[in-house]
Amino acid sequence: MSAENPVASGFPPRIGGFAAETVGCLSTAIDRSWPRNGSNVWELVDSDGRRVFLKQHQTARFHEREVTAYRLWVSRLGPGRSPVLLAADASLLAIVVTALPGRIARDLRVTAATESEIHRQAGTLLRRLHEAAPPSATNAGSVRVAARAEGHIQRAAGLLEPGQARLIREHAARLVEITRLLPAVPTHGDAQTKNFLWDAASHRLGLIDFERAELGPAVRDLVRLEYGPWDYKPHLRTAFLAGYGRSLTDAEEAALRSYAALDAVSALQWGTTNNDKEIVRRAHRTLARLSGRDSP
Repeated sequence: MSAENPVASGFPPRIGGFAAETVGCLSTAIDRSWPRNGSNVWELVDSDGRRVFLKQHQTARFHEREVTAYRLWVSRLGPGRSPVLLAADASLLAIVVTALPGRIARDLRVTAATESEIHRQAGTLLRRLHEAAPPSATNAGSVRVAARAEGHIQRAAGLLEPGQARLIREHAARLVEITRLLPAVPTHGDAQTKNFLWDAASHRLGLIDFERAELGPAVRDLVRLEYGPWDYKPHLRTAFLAGYGRSLTDAEEAALRSYAALDAVSALQWGTTNNDKEIVRRAHRTLARLSGRDSP
């Protein structure tokens, strides 16, 4: 680690050296990590005022998925629509990417028209991502998700209402069958408003955070939108699909429900453990909706 770059000394061992080698002399390093378990993220500013982001992943799998996405698929979103990968180090599980203008859409208070436009552009960008590689027939990701369901049910047993465990098991079995009918395409894996970056000046949306990107059914990317901001604002779903350019098939609608059930039990367990009340509320709303009744 260079003695001439004191900002880099504030990083974990070896990360400071990677930052300095990639960016040069740093003037500022700001921790931008999410408050709960997740990858470590820093905003870096070099001596010329250029902003970039350094991310150290939690696991090798997250690192491999994000690097693969940047190298193979993300450029298809278009210039200025996503960060650009500048450097990656597998031994450190670290990457450096360019910065995009804008603010996290989840944290914004905007007009109804702007909110619809954000979701319309999200549809356009996710359609581009889904078409970034030829579709394949693999449903390995869906099988893996379904296989984890029983463990989530056991860990969340005391949190589930009567009949919900059976509902989740039914959706786990159904997901494996349904996704055999759906092509696998490049997916973001965590498409939600916390990963949408809205630049009010240019009226443009960008996508960030590709550590969960992998091949899977396109509808995988709609779960946290359908059972999140679209839940009580169906016009946002309409705006998204207008940007996406097509409606969902019957098989995709069925897969969306099954993905949502498995996401909900995982979220219920995680949110309770981490005292995230919003995540817990979303999980309960999702399970209530899938059970055919409104949430309390």
